[in-house]
Amino acid sequence: MVTFFLIITILLFLLGVPLGITIGFSSMIYIMLADITPMIIIQRLFTGIDVSSLMAIPFFILAGNIMLTGGLAQRMIDLANSFIGRSTGGLALVTILGCMFFAAISGSAVATAAALSTLMVPAMVKKGYDHDFAASVVSTASPMGVIIPPSVTLIIYGSLSGSSISDLYTAGIPAGIIVGSALLIVTYFISKKKDYKGTGEPFQIKEFGTSLFRALWALGTPVILIGGVFSGIFTPTESGVAAVIYAVIIGMFMYRELSFKQLITVFFDSAKTTATIMFIITNASLFAFILAYENIPSMLVSGFLSMSDNPVFILLIINIILLIFGMFLDTIAILVIVVPMFLPVIDALNIDPVFFGIVVIINTAIGMCTPPFGGTLLVTTDTTKVPLVQLSSRSLFSIGALVVALLIVTYFPYTVMFPLW
Repeated sequence: MVTFFLIITILLFLLGVPLGITIGFSSMIYIMLADITPMIIIQRLFTGIDVSSLMAIPFFILAGNIMLTGGLAQRMIDLANSFIGRSTGGLALVTILGCMFFAAISGSAVATAAALSTLMVPAMVKKGYDHDFAASVVSTASPMGVIIPPSVTLIIYGSLSGSSISDLYTAGIPAGIIVGSALLIVTYFISKKKDYKGTGEPFQIKEFGTSLFRALWALGTPVILIGGVFSGIFTPTESGVAAVIYAVIIGMFMYRELSFKQLITVFFDSAKTTATIMFIITNASLFAFILAYENIPSMLVSGFLSMSDNPVFILLIINIILLIFGMFLDTIAILVIVVPMFLPVIDALNIDPVFFGIVVIINTAIGMCTPPFGGTLLVTTDTTKVPLVQLSSRSLFSIGALVVALLIVTYFPYTVMFPLW
């Protein structure tokens, strides 16, 4: 029966059926054929999203979309440009920082790739950057935001694993710095080799001060989202609500770039994104029930431990599996499939689930910009019209740097876990 279940699931994947429908439909077919009471379907679909931490997701997505529409995002990019835009590869470095920040808040690396490739790629080309290099910067930087709090992906992992959202946020900050630094360093050296210069002008404190003043209100949003949680003033959900209210006030009344009509559109688009994520999560709960019913996690634990009980070796194998998955599936799909399967293995090896969550999320981020079906790779190809093969080849050095960062985090856990130890 389990073989039939897996065949149906894989077949639906190959046919291009959306993930939520795939895992939900195959799970329902299994329950019917296995003579399990159908009531379990309703119970699992309900309990799958009956998790308080998931309430933060719609507000995080809405806050990010309001920032992009209401002028807050552009002012923060201008601030970064006034600070590092003069250096070698300055505009590319600004693009990386912008991608990382807005993917973190919006919770969608794909949406960030679409928005920033439209905004930043033409600007880089105008400054003399190669078109394919400019596109590769956006493609490889957009997924990095899923690592950095406040990240919707961290919330989803926390709900699936039972890990503390606050602890995931705490470990996500140094992880984001490590991964982001790797990308910034390799981009800087490529820019230096290609002679992609900045403005060449000396740093001007007056211009930076002006940009900082213009962005001051915008900077309040990440302070609310992250600082509110760390200070204990807000729960993640409450910080999301506060950030939405704050972003609406700033976008409509301070910057006056967000109209009521635009706000309605933003609400509608955010609701659609949230519904898609919740639909996947609730069906994933049903999928996880089938895995547990067939004792697949236990078999997986036995299989891994029969190969080796060395965490170094096991983590290497898991990283390879996740990187391969990342080439074909999006981040949420990987989380809902692998977390229920791999957590028992991690528990058996006494590996901290918070640390494992950071490793998993870094893998999924890398997978989004790798061929053949990386999400941000495909979106950037579509928006910039750079051929897939050409964009993939120009992204290799950046992807290599990200893999190095992954290995550093994997085998030197203290680099990300030190705030918690």
